[in-house]
Amino acid sequence: MSFQDYIALEQIDTGEYTVTIHDKYWIVAGPNGGYLAALFANAGNLHINSPGRQLRSLTTHFLSPPKLGEARITVTTERSGRLVDFLRFKLVQNNKTLLLATGVWGSAGESPTTPQLKIPDVPSPDECTPIDRIIEHPIRLREQWETRSAMGAELTQETIGQKKREPDLSWWIRPVVHTMTGAPLIVAISDALPPPIFTTSPQIQFVPTIDLTVYIRADLSTVDWPANEWVLVRFVTRHVSHGYLEEDGQIWLRDGTLLGMSRQLSVAK
Repeated sequence: MSFQDYIALEQIDTGEYTVTIHDKYWIVAGPNGGYLAALFANAGNLHINSPGRQLRSLTTHFLSPPKLGEARITVTTERSGRLVDFLRFKLVQNNKTLLLATGVWGSAGESPTTPQLKIPDVPSPDECTPIDRIIEHPIRLREQWETRSAMGAELTQETIGQKKREPDLSWWIRPVVHTMTGAPLIVAISDALPPPIFTTSPQIQFVPTIDLTVYIRADLSTVDWPANEWVLVRFVTRHVSHGYLEEDGQIWLRDGTLLGMSRQLSVAK
C-alpha cells in the first residue's frame, strides 16, 4: 500500500469522513503527527473539491494520540471568500476528540519575485548515507520512508547526542512505495524525521508535538514532482526553554522549488 492508501477517507455525510488509523506510521506512543495532519489535508481537499484552490496553511493541535482502528473526521467551512476558504477540523475516536485543526485553502495569485529562499547546497541523494546506518533504533514510521542524511560525514551514530553540532539537520526523503504527490504528502514529510534536538541534548529523549503548522509555498498544479522524486528537508531548533522547544522546517524539490515550510512546538522530555 502507498501513503495515499493509508490516508484514504470514506465520506459518510457532508463534511464527515471515516478513516482507519494504521500502525504503519507508528512512533513511540502512537501515530506520527505528520501522518495524522495529512488526514486533515486530505479531508480538506475532498471538502473543498476545487482544482483552483489548494491547501495554503494547516495548523493541527494534538490533544491525545489516537488508537489503532476507525476514527471520524469532521470538516466545517467557517468562511468562504473570494480568494480563500477557512476550514475547521476535528478527529474523534470512541466519542473523544483527539485532534483539532484549522486550515486555509486558497487560489494562486500574482506576487513579487523577491525575496526568495535558496535551496541548501548539499550532496545529491546518491552520495548520502541512509538513515538506518546513522540511527540504530527502528520505529514503524521509518519503514515507510527512504531517507538519507544530507549532512555528509558530519552526521554519524557517534555524533548523535555528543554535542558536536548544532540542532540543524538536512535530509533527502521520499516514500518507500511511490505515491501520489501533493499537499498531504508535504504535510506528512514535515514531521517524518528525527527531531534535530536529539543531536545536541542527549537528556531529551521524547518530544511529543503540541501543534504543527505547515505552509504550502508552491503552486502544486504547476510543479514537476514525479512520484519517485527525492525531496530535501531541513529542520532546525533554535530555542529550548521551560520544557518546550520549537522546530522549523523547509521542504524543497531538487530543482530548487520550495514546496513548504513548517513550525511545530513540542514538549521536551
